[in-house]
Amino acid sequence: MTGRKPSRRRWTISACAFLRLVELYDNTASLQDRTVDTGVLKPPLARQYAAGGYVGRASGRVVRRAPNAGLSALRQPALRVCRSSSEGDVNARVWIRVREVEQSLSLIDQILRPASRRPDTRCEVPLGGEVREGMAIVEGFRGDVLVWLRLRDGLIERCHMRDPSWFQWPLLEAVIENNIVADFPLCNKSFNCSYSGHDL
Repeated sequence: MTGRKPSRRRWTISACAFLRLVELYDNTASLQDRTVDTGVLKPPLARQYAAGGYVGRASGRVVRRAPNAGLSALRQPALRVCRSSSEGDVNARVWIRVREVEQSLSLIDQILRPASRRPDTRCEVPLGGEVREGMAIVEGFRGDVLVWLRLRDGLIERCHMRDPSWFQWPLLEAVIENNIVADFPLCNKSFNCSYSGHDL
């Protein structure tokens, strides 16, 4: 790794390759036949389990708009939240991910502009001998990742992390009902839950 930023030309080449994959998916009837109406996550169940990330958005949930603190150090790049109406099937989850890749490429382009850079906004916190606790939520592609941390004398005393897969494994179990066995891999990978994240 040289540490150099990728050139805009490389981003353009990557974007073109991605667009070819999207076109292939969109124009292949056999793929649509396998993904449309397969593994449907109904909106009420998505709400009940607070499904986040693209799984929730593919079932009509509006998430990821706030908190937006992770972008505070930038010149507030334009962010469009991608959301399906309420289909909630494998196809809807595919298209949410497609739209989010497009958004990510746009954000990378905006962040790499020199005008977007600002000085580091972090500051040192004097620890001393006091116990310090903090909690943070960040948005991962699966949904919100929660971390609670306690420090004592500058060392980690306790830590609890919660991966969004906690909420999504039961939903995957629900959506595979009434689907054929051959559709399980499609349902499973369209959720892309984390095994290790669930075991945290």
